[in-house]
Amino acid sequence: MNRREMLKSVGGAALGATLFTGAAGAKPDGHIVPGGPWLTENEPRKVEAFHDYEELVAALDRLQRSSEREFAVESVGTSNQGRDIHLARVGSGDADVMFVTQQHGNEPHGTEAALSMLQYLASGSTSVDDLLEEVTVNVVPRVNPDGSEPELFQRYNVDPDAPARDTSEGFFTSPDAGVGWDVNRYHWPDWTESDLYQNRPDEYPENPVPEAQAVVDAVAEVDPLWVVDVHNQGTYVTDDGEMITTSMFWPIAEGVPTDAQNLSKQLVRHAYDHVSKFGYAEATQYPGGTYPGIARNSYGLQGYGSVLVEIRGGVGQKSNGKLTRLALEIMTSVVDGTADGSVFEVDPDGAEEIPERGDYYYRDLPPE
Repeated sequence: MNRREMLKSVGGAALGATLFTGAAGAKPDGHIVPGGPWLTENEPRKVEAFHDYEELVAALDRLQRSSEREFAVESVGTSNQGRDIHLARVGSGDADVMFVTQQHGNEPHGTEAALSMLQYLASGSTSVDDLLEEVTVNVVPRVNPDGSEPELFQRYNVDPDAPARDTSEGFFTSPDAGVGWDVNRYHWPDWTESDLYQNRPDEYPENPVPEAQAVVDAVAEVDPLWVVDVHNQGTYVTDDGEMITTSMFWPIAEGVPTDAQNLSKQLVRHAYDHVSKFGYAEATQYPGGTYPGIARNSYGLQGYGSVLVEIRGGVGQKSNGKLTRLALEIMTSVVDGTADGSVFEVDPDGAEEIPERGDYYYRDLPPE
């Protein structure tokens, strides 16, 4: 299976052009182009199409046993409920690169794309050999294994001792006590610099979010050239009413080294140029903040290229193929671009020219 065949297999018939172009003619005021798919008010969100924890473990095990290339899987930590947080590694190139997916348990498409990418790298055509002589691809395919389980499928990890949200104290948690922590606020390489430690050193002498700490430790061990963190976002629209399918951004915290920020921008622009060729992709610039505990900023501050990728989510099983393929295209494009050097030829200032993300779609569902 070559790379194009692999991408074609992800999404299958759901990727037909009629899904993306919409019907011809004028649209009613406020109508999004393309118009859907949508979860209706009374429609349950089904997650059966996504790998649960046991299925993820089995898939990684099969890849490790059947891979035609150097492939390893290890546990880099455990969740609060005792599930392993895995790191998969394939290749032997001098340049290590790293993907992190599903920090938020209800944002699954990065995990599905990561598994497809790993499968291709483990058993794809001979052209993969040349790629993996240049790069080693490291993947944490699910950071939050507790929150991602079907019976919960929640943003936060699981921690009955977690207090209610109070960001002024450093509690990036659920509004309700006893739910869990937002994993993507606790990527502090030096915990003593965190807001939570500064405010409550006796209560929180160490990072209370083991899932985030596992990634911090894994990044330090791998020492990659760059880290790409894949999430899902809601439905947003451009000023012209086009539905945004992905948004990307680079680190902007105060103190990010110029070289790291430029590499991050090169990666974003490279991915943007790649997916913009496809009719089903509407890519924009994510309106990210400066908080240092966010993965994008934390790894940028540490001198790594660091990119946030947000894929449209919240549509149940109606558009899994398209969304997974989009995530996969972004992920494979930056690996390819790193291996062949094209990423480093991109003008980093070009990232600033990417359109900014539009408005959230608060309206009722479009008319039938």
